[in-house]
Amino acid sequence: MRNLLRIIVRYYFFFLFLFLEVVSIFLVVQNNSFHRGQFISQSRSVQGYFFETFGGIREYLVLRQTNQDLQMENTLLRNQLDGLTRKMESAGISNDSVPGRQFSYIPAKIINASINKQFNFLTLDKGRHHGLEPEMAVISPRGVVGVVYSVSGNYASVIPLINRDFRLSARIQNTGYFGSLSWPGTGYDQAILEEIPFHVELHEGDTIITSGYSAIFPEGIPVGTIKNFEVVEGNFYTIVVDLAVDYKTLSQVNIIRNLLREEQLELERISGND
Repeated sequence: MRNLLRIIVRYYFFFLFLFLEVVSIFLVVQNNSFHRGQFISQSRSVQGYFFETFGGIREYLVLRQTNQDLQMENTLLRNQLDGLTRKMESAGISNDSVPGRQFSYIPAKIINASINKQFNFLTLDKGRHHGLEPEMAVISPRGVVGVVYSVSGNYASVIPLINRDFRLSARIQNTGYFGSLSWPGTGYDQAILEEIPFHVELHEGDTIITSGYSAIFPEGIPVGTIKNFEVVEGNFYTIVVDLAVDYKTLSQVNIIRNLLREEQLELERISGND
């Protein structure tokens, strides 16, 4: 403290000069609209530079995770391509006669997110102008993220799986049994799968995927893995699922457009299955 006082006394005129400079700049900016506009413009430029710099640092820090996600996605795509090729070969279908695709994908970036509320939401940097509509599936390289809730011209809000209102038809990959998956409202990395009969053989680590029983999510998108399970007051399991997606590091997503959605919904309305 004594040394600090000595420095202040010793450089008294310098500190006084700095103080008067700051006061002068403040008065000029406060009382002159031109200088105020220039100051705000420059301050926003500096602010934008720092945001861009820190954003670049953050992306660099998660680069390893991003590379892992890309690798997983490439593996998934190769597996799906291999499965499609095998089906074509077994059915005697040539490459030239493959019917048109059912799904298209739109890349987007998450620009805002909440993960510690009962009703969490994500905000994307794409909207109606980019082809997004409500009730489109949102996935990441790791698996299911959520469903588009509402859109504006350039932005969209998403109900993630970690929202109390979210429900998903999910299937146990190795048995084919499906049930309803929902979020219990605590944590951001686990969900509950119900309606699986107790006679089904389950194992910790079993993979959970989308069932495809909707016009939103394609079949086979990863959801998570079984952590534990028990039978509670009935003939069905209550299964705790470790989610595939880490919402704390989630950044890049894909929105899925079902090109045959309206046709499917219309048929279900006519059949009374809606």
